[in-house]
Amino acid sequence: MARRPQPADGRQSPSGPRVPPAAGGGLTTFSLGRLVALSGVPASTVHNYRRLGLLPNPEPTAQGRFSYSDSDVRALRLIRELRDERGLSLGQIREVLPGLLEGRQPAPPVIGECSGEPQKRLIEAAFRLFSEPPGYAAVSVSEIAAVAGVAKGSVYRHFSSKEALFTAVVENLCEETAQRFAATVAELGGPEGLAADPSRSALVFGRLIARAMPILLELGARAARGDQPSQLLAARVLRTLAEAAGEPLSDNPIPAGLQVIQTAFATVLQWAVGPDWVRRDHSA
Repeated sequence: MARRPQPADGRQSPSGPRVPPAAGGGLTTFSLGRLVALSGVPASTVHNYRRLGLLPNPEPTAQGRFSYSDSDVRALRLIRELRDERGLSLGQIREVLPGLLEGRQPAPPVIGECSGEPQKRLIEAAFRLFSEPPGYAAVSVSEIAAVAGVAKGSVYRHFSSKEALFTAVVENLCEETAQRFAATVAELGGPEGLAADPSRSALVFGRLIARAMPILLELGARAARGDQPSQLLAARVLRTLAEAAGEPLSDNPIPAGLQVIQTAFATVLQWAVGPDWVRRDHSA
């Protein structure tokens, strides 16, 4: 579990990203909603980072809610920088984040000419190939490297195995879907624009999740076969997506989000088989 970092002075190491100092001289606390507004990170992603040990547990308040501080904002911004600009996986970030926030170590070196670019290309290539028939099992590391435009040996500089790359694809899709849904909700007028119409939430969520369905079905099939790592990953993904889908609808987001996900998955399946699927079945 991540420790709550000590105040930093905002200095930049020769090879590391700048970690901005906390605003003001004292500890300012605020709600989850304010944390989301300041960091630009959806609430569901914040909860996921906590479960992964990237963020410390928030401090409880006298009202039974949780409070966050400037150190959480700094951590979330640094996580985004390490992912987007330096191409680190969440597992790698978990190892280096405490030292970076406390100024005890420099950032990991940038690999390649463009920071994070090879890893991003590998994740995008793997997502594309894993999503196409016949799926994950038939895809080789050589094929992924060729589509990403990197040497096969370079794959293992970023991912220990094809399985690790699949996990990175799932995590990326999960976070991307949560962020895109939060942005879409904001464009539709905020939670008030969807709270009165859960079916609209399911439709919006279905459009966003459709591209991820082949990957999620692969993960679900592994979990159903009893693969423990897949079960743990699937549970984390389901919780994150349920929180993302349910936040605009309810103060108890997970049950509300599960209903949205169930409707969204059924909707996407109907899109996949076409509008006349009932007639085709009876005429077969």
